[in-house]
Amino acid sequence: MSRPDASRLGWPPLAAQAFTIAGAALAGAGVAAIGVPAGWLSGAMIGTAVLAALRLAEPLTAPFRWAAMVSSGVAIGAAVTPKMLQKIAAYPASIAIMSASVVISTFACAKILSRAPGWSRSTAFFASVPGALSYVFAVAATQEEADLQRIAVVQVLRVFLLMGFVPLVVAETGAVSGAAMTGPVDPLSTLLILLLLGWLAGYAMEKFRVAGGMLFGAMVVSGGAHALSLAPGSPPPLVAIVAQVLIGAWVGVRFIGFDWGLFARSALAALGTFFVAVGISGLFAVLAGLALSLPFAQTLLAFSPGGLEAMTLLAFALGIDPLYVGAHHLARFLLISFTLPFALKFWMRGERGPPQG
Repeated sequence: MSRPDASRLGWPPLAAQAFTIAGAALAGAGVAAIGVPAGWLSGAMIGTAVLAALRLAEPLTAPFRWAAMVSSGVAIGAAVTPKMLQKIAAYPASIAIMSASVVISTFACAKILSRAPGWSRSTAFFASVPGALSYVFAVAATQEEADLQRIAVVQVLRVFLLMGFVPLVVAETGAVSGAAMTGPVDPLSTLLILLLLGWLAGYAMEKFRVAGGMLFGAMVVSGGAHALSLAPGSPPPLVAIVAQVLIGAWVGVRFIGFDWGLFARSALAALGTFFVAVGISGLFAVLAGLALSLPFAQTLLAFSPGGLEAMTLLAFALGIDPLYVGAHHLARFLLISFTLPFALKFWMRGERGPPQG
């Protein structure tokens, strides 16, 4: 993504990662304590980003990423209710509306960026695609004129701003109820079994290259176990807190080695397209809500441009249907994965201009 930027700590990787997570937890606790919606999640992200900017953060290795996804999936799966499942019939129409917003947002933002100084058409296009970051980079790397650093600046900044901006908008709608669940708590033995089986299911999904496989595998295991009463209660609240801290840290470490000079030069274009993308997503979220009688907060999170795992956990943390939100972000990932090469070809035709008569 950017230049190498080693941690100043000089500690063994495991100790440095533990320090990074501890910093994320401390920041999350502070933000949650002042009543910010999803404070553990957004606070952990901000705290880790600050550590990264100070070169005091360490990238998280696979075991920590797995822990983040599995703990998130187990907590989210237990929160899925029969009422949520009854609303699945509305998903196809809602996903169709969301797909239209993805297309319009991508090309609108690409058009804006392509007119900014220093932005090639291919760079503008890839920076405007809302999500599927690893796949976007894989395709962008095959294009000579695509500036991967500029693409990274816009993409990372968008997820960061979404996680800070969307909870505030949702809070203004009065839809925040929190993720706390009442009733009995799963015993430790049940929790450990859910975590183990969730990891195995997630690992299998990742082997089959399912987007967000580790998260969705654990969600399926936990949701199934609780729906069938094999798990008698819900995971302890600490599981949800750990999940939010780890996801926040995972997003925050993307700022390790971040090119702040390039960010300063690209900030106006990046921020402008962020608000354009959010505005378009918001309009289509309103449309879906009115057409399908769905809460605006729910459709806004589902239509937000990017962050499959982060947005699904954010929905859970805010007490909003995580199944609906996760299904839409997974659908967006699949839409981008299958259509990106064709959309790129269509977009790049404009570089040659109209045929001369």
